[in-house]
Amino acid sequence: MANFGRVVEVMVNNMSFSMDHYAIEGTIPFDNDLLPNESEVKLWNLSKDTLSRIKRNDVLMINAGYRGDVGVILHGFISRVKTQREGVDTITTINVLDSQDLSSRKVKDVAYAQGTLASYILKEMAKQLGLPIAQFQLNQDYRYEEGYTASGDVTEIISKVAADCGTSAYINKGKLYVRNLRKGADDVFSLSVDTGLIGSPEPFEEDKFKGFIVKSQLQYRITTASVIDLQSKDFSGRMHVRSGSHRFSRTGDFITEAEAILP
Repeated sequence: MANFGRVVEVMVNNMSFSMDHYAIEGTIPFDNDLLPNESEVKLWNLSKDTLSRIKRNDVLMINAGYRGDVGVILHGFISRVKTQREGVDTITTINVLDSQDLSSRKVKDVAYAQGTLASYILKEMAKQLGLPIAQFQLNQDYRYEEGYTASGDVTEIISKVAADCGTSAYINKGKLYVRNLRKGADDVFSLSVDTGLIGSPEPFEEDKFKGFIVKSQLQYRITTASVIDLQSKDFSGRMHVRSGSHRFSRTGDFITEAEAILP
């Protein structure tokens, strides 16, 4: 895949900014926890009228890829807008959370009866969180024989209960996922030199996990829980993405870097 035909389109408040017409760069992280990720997007030389229409809490989306093959890499809420002058240019930096600010979502001493299943608590807490559930699949549905009392940050409660089930809980593109990263009907992306692999995968090992850090030309299909069939000189096999980031600019980086674990 040659590194040409880059496409980035930023959409906010019924406005669209294409890399064809604007200098744009950004970093879009993704991972497998419930803390909202904060992306940073920079646009050059926007008009005062345009700037006045970009506000905190507005929904912002980004499509990216190559001509003929483009997809969503960010769907979130603006947390900060800052414009500063640099020489003859004005640079607007927009920070975007991949969900609404969830720090105020708390519950106090919600008691569940003896024998309550984790699935019931998780679905109740998901309602408190207010995010749509994209996937819900537990490794095991833990039963709280002594009952359970939920108190504190809803995100922390969901993380702890999901962990009791041996399951990950995370937010991606404004939706809640409760599922095992290594199970599920995810699309499989075959990554090789021919489809954008850059350099050699770097192995890592920690706790119960082994895997590789891989780098490719920007690929919107790669995100949390994506399945990668890697073909490289050092390793060939299936991996499951745990975290990473997309980085893009007009003339510099246009890459996806991912940390992927083995089955």
